[in-house]
Amino acid sequence: MDVTAHLGLATGGVLLATWPGLVGDWSRIVRTTLYEVTGLCAAVTVAKAALHLANHLAE
Repeated sequence: MDVTAHLGLATGGVLLATWPGLVGDWSRIVRTTLYEVTGLCAAVTVAKAALHLANHLAE
């Protein structure tokens, strides 16, 4: 059984990670920290800005 971590966003979902063959209580193994969430939000913000710029330049 594979365990996956997903992030639900307003416009869709993002697969964060997959742990193949992980069974049982995995809550102590997979922990999202505030630091990781903050970094992910920053990365999404940069990616969104890059997409907007690319779309603007393509016009």
